[in-house]
Amino acid sequence: MKLLWSIALLGMVLCLGSQAFNLPGVPAIFTSEDHPISAVSAGVAEEISREFVKYLRTGVESERLKELGRELRGSHSKKAIFTESLVDLTSADQYFVCTICRSTINVFVRTLTDGELSGPNREAEAKKLVLGFCDYFSIATPEVCSGLFDLNWPILDFIFNETAANSQSFCGMLPIPICQVQQEEFNLTLTIEGDFPTESNSDLAARSPQDHLVLHLTDIHYDPEYNAGGNADCDEPMCCRSALPQSSPTSSAAGYWSDYRDCDTPKHLILSAFDYIKENHKIEWIYHTGDVPPHNVWSTTRQGNIDMLTEIDGLLTEYFPETPVYSCLGNHEPHPANVFGNDEIPDSLKVDWLYEHVWKLWSKWLPAEAEATVRRGGYYTISPSEGHRIIALNSMDCYLYNWWLFYNGSLIQEQLQWFHDTLLAAEQAAEKVHILSHIPSGDGDCWPAWANEYNRVLNRFSGIITGIFSGHTHKDEMNLHYTEEGLAVAINWNGGSLTTYSNKNPNYRLYVLSPPTRQVVEHFTYTFNLTAANLQPEQQPEWYLEYEFTKEFTEDTSPAGIDKLLVAMAEKPALLRKFWRYKVTSADPKLNQGCDSACLSKTLCRIATSNYQKRTRCRELQAILEKSLENEEEDEEDNDDGGAPGLKALSLASLLGLLVASAVLM
Repeated sequence: MKLLWSIALLGMVLCLGSQAFNLPGVPAIFTSEDHPISAVSAGVAEEISREFVKYLRTGVESERLKELGRELRGSHSKKAIFTESLVDLTSADQYFVCTICRSTINVFVRTLTDGELSGPNREAEAKKLVLGFCDYFSIATPEVCSGLFDLNWPILDFIFNETAANSQSFCGMLPIPICQVQQEEFNLTLTIEGDFPTESNSDLAARSPQDHLVLHLTDIHYDPEYNAGGNADCDEPMCCRSALPQSSPTSSAAGYWSDYRDCDTPKHLILSAFDYIKENHKIEWIYHTGDVPPHNVWSTTRQGNIDMLTEIDGLLTEYFPETPVYSCLGNHEPHPANVFGNDEIPDSLKVDWLYEHVWKLWSKWLPAEAEATVRRGGYYTISPSEGHRIIALNSMDCYLYNWWLFYNGSLIQEQLQWFHDTLLAAEQAAEKVHILSHIPSGDGDCWPAWANEYNRVLNRFSGIITGIFSGHTHKDEMNLHYTEEGLAVAINWNGGSLTTYSNKNPNYRLYVLSPPTRQVVEHFTYTFNLTAANLQPEQQPEWYLEYEFTKEFTEDTSPAGIDKLLVAMAEKPALLRKFWRYKVTSADPKLNQGCDSACLSKTLCRIATSNYQKRTRCRELQAILEKSLENEEEDEEDNDDGGAPGLKALSLASLLGLLVASAVLM
């Protein structure tokens, strides 16, 4: 999963948390459908950039800049901008993100052509500008801002010099309606051979004693510097590394088995998971869908990432020596994070070193012919047994925080064409196909132009695709792929994450696959409660089966069957609430927060979205859910006899609190 420092100013993002605000002259309440707000945002951004450049050159703040500064500095949380998805922000927050993005790029444009950034001290002046902007609007700590600048400046400097980048082309790709603009130059259209499906995919294999059991690991986010007892309430995007300040309360101390508060994975948690898996499951192979390094995107190093990839690969080999591991790349594997190169950039900015290294790690399970595509772009295909093919994609081609998309977005067509051609060959060979991809195509971080062509390929070959496996979001979820006509054709299964970042329990998935199609006919999610584990640091966590999909939801795991499940969730909100609970891994902070009607609506929409800009099925389901929730409220009013209120679902932390209170009273 990416750290949401996105938005574009020299690799750092200037985005806002979930608090409301009121810019001078801007209404405090509006919806993302209010198109005039986009024009207002552009106007305010122009004001900010003009006034800030004056301040930069003279050191004198105008009254207007002071006014804007006061409003913006007090309107965001330094933590939320690094941990929340842009698509989950409120309309007011999205307005802020868009405005700040536009204003910072405009500042750059003003100083790039005939100002401070056109002289011999270009880099020093650029860093001064970025750190000044970061500090003035209280975006992040100086260490974070400085680190992000140092890592990303060479890339963005090259892009600014070689392209006509501006605030619209950068900010217009964000998943924010008021910010988006049509990117005509990036329209992609693949030539796809063959016929598209004419009905939903209802194929469902039967269970049998010969079923395969496959492990899905994703988003390990190993932090070798994790400091149990360290500071879990730091100002940086990732905590639990530095010592706990003497003035801090003991409640700020990081838990032994990791921590809900924006912390990644200590080695002993990884070893605990691998021990439990080895002792309790007989798996046949492993899908590992990326993101081994932690979330310290402002202080990564190339060698550090190489060492972590090597260490985790070594542990997998040690614990599962005879078990094939099929991996794909996540956005945290390169250095700097998120950024993958191509043929048209300088050698010094390429990530060939990463492709070469993962080939060394992966080659023990891959055929020799896979070397060419792994070393070229981090993707490959393999047929591990007759009739079964795996295609592992590098989904950074769709990632909005891969800056090279802004340089030349058309370069991504090569892998998509290879994807199509590989599926065509698999179809002709009568093979069934699994796809590994770190980022789900329906994620707000995934470039819709890429997602559109990716989905067209999936739709065309949905008859042979029996499983898609992803990660990135850290949530235990799924996405259903639909055709333009609304046919349900494929399912993307998301394995959650081993990391607790943020506010989640660690988890892993097991899939039951039915031969010979290798279709997913069941899956199990295992986890442990972090609150309980940290109360007994000297003991191993109590890993347990959180849920079995077919027992909790449906036995029909075909795309058509999952579509029927979505209708059932819309008609029965209690079923959707259950899905949400498992989606957030039954984590105490999330359960204490709860999921209101808006949250339920987003949860349902998320499942039915495979391209962020195409939400036809999402809106149909949301309309059903809205009526169901209204009926539910009416039933509650009718049944309200003045007695005790209905009980909320209590988290383990809440139950522990009640037990303590009871003990005191007794």
